[in-house]
Amino acid sequence: MTLTEVRQLLAEFDIRPSKALGQNFLIDGNILRILIEQADLRRDESVLEIGPGLGVLTVELVARAKRVVAIEKDPRLCQYLRGQLDGVELIEGDAVDVLEQANFRIDAPYKVVSNLPYNISTPILERLVEREDKPRAMILTVQREVAHRLAATPRHKDYGALTVFTQLWYHVTIAHVISPRCFYPAPKVDSAIVVLERRDPRVKLRVGAPFHDVVRTGFGQRRKMLHKLLAPFGDVDKAFAAASVAPSARAEELAVEQWITLANTLTSDA
Repeated sequence: MTLTEVRQLLAEFDIRPSKALGQNFLIDGNILRILIEQADLRRDESVLEIGPGLGVLTVELVARAKRVVAIEKDPRLCQYLRGQLDGVELIEGDAVDVLEQANFRIDAPYKVVSNLPYNISTPILERLVEREDKPRAMILTVQREVAHRLAATPRHKDYGALTVFTQLWYHVTIAHVISPRCFYPAPKVDSAIVVLERRDPRVKLRVGAPFHDVVRTGFGQRRKMLHKLLAPFGDVDKAFAAASVAPSARAEELAVEQWITLANTLTSDA
């Protein structure tokens, strides 16, 4: 959809882009093509799209996937989509709330392909990577700074809890950086297409290990040494030795595998 077409549609349906809902509509066909190429959809796959907007991406997903489920919060856009799109299971609601519902499931194998609304990109990612039925892959447009957080390596300023939670289950690649001019209205920051491909952890996470609690505690005060922060979890000396972590280490210094070993060792002492 071109800028002119998007403006005409929004005017026709009396829709004003909502900053509160993170609405920035894609108007660049080349970016749409890159998203579809990176998604590499198969006819036996289902797709989840969050924030379909005017359905520009949705149409392409329907043409390629077995099943498309789209979650849209804006009732005005839902009304428009119902009248324009066939073959889409449209859920009207807040995607964060929908993903937390115990009965929300999508047939495997499935992928998530979305231009994520900026205002909810982090909570959406957290819920997707922590789901029991995790997607096989995610191809997402997010703020460039979020993409850097997802792909960061230890000792980098962008490396944090979201990085660790994501890289526990996914290999992360930044596929393309997107100019604000590719959206209407243009955001104030660059965006990026990020590709997350499912993988099993190189170190197996023990059932019941306090992985998320340990990581959140460590990064909650990231300038402090981990040894003191993690003391309430158990025998920290033993855990640090098992994970080859220096006594003076801080959260951003640990690789994902070291976080797993810490959590596993602390569990064994519980």
